[in-house]
Amino acid sequence: MLQNIEKIIRVRKSVRTFENRVIEPEKKKLVLDFMDTNSVGIFGTKVYFYWIDASTEEFKNLKLGTYGVISGANYFITGKTADSPQNFEDFGYCMEKVILYCAHLDLGTCWLGGTYKKTAFSTAIDLKDDEIIPAVTPVGNFGHKKSLVDKLFRYVAEADKRKPFDELFFSQTFSQNLSENEKEKYGFFLEMIRLAPSASNKQPWRILLKDNMFHFYLKRTPNYDKTIKHADLQRVDIGIAMSHFELALAEKNIAFKWHIKNPTIELDETTVYIASCAIN
Repeated sequence: MLQNIEKIIRVRKSVRTFENRVIEPEKKKLVLDFMDTNSVGIFGTKVYFYWIDASTEEFKNLKLGTYGVISGANYFITGKTADSPQNFEDFGYCMEKVILYCAHLDLGTCWLGGTYKKTAFSTAIDLKDDEIIPAVTPVGNFGHKKSLVDKLFRYVAEADKRKPFDELFFSQTFSQNLSENEKEKYGFFLEMIRLAPSASNKQPWRILLKDNMFHFYLKRTPNYDKTIKHADLQRVDIGIAMSHFELALAEKNIAFKWHIKNPTIELDETTVYIASCAIN
């Protein structure tokens, strides 16, 4: 289990510039072991993770690439799932835990949902017709100087900015903010969600506290799903949010259980219920 999760979440940044240096075998083994033991999502989807060394003869001819978005990286982690319900949420849930574990080991990563050569990575992991690669991450030692592309991506996405707390978390209905007592009691766990990464930094999660349960919703960005054809990245984002919430609860030794208990709440056409979490 990850320790000091708040520190890890706050320290983790998307890294696009890497130092072309070998990852220590001990760190690689730790990551591989973690991937093996953290590969089933909340909804039961199995994620098959792969460690890819692009410098080896096995993968060199595939010309694995990221369209110039990433520089200096030889190592990549990706995963695949069956084309099934909730597979994207479960992928985000599992992959984010791997990414946070890499941050714990002082290894840089960067979620890539669209800016990687899909055919090459599909070949590298022998992707079948009924399987999907939702995302890829480079992994490696931090580069000392950010590339111009790295700076541009962070500027365009406003990567260091987050929506205000009251735009994301609600009580009873989506027209009512959490009370001061609720914020004091649950603010830490919700703040760990607020700090989560998301595609284009859209932060599409909305959390409603009702009947002693935290109900997770996807607030879709209009037309965003049309830009990426191979994966529903905003559903991946919800899985990331769920993993942050769960890790924060576990850090404080709070018992929890995930449910599908859709409350009777009126929703607009862009908002979709995903799952609920009860805590004790």
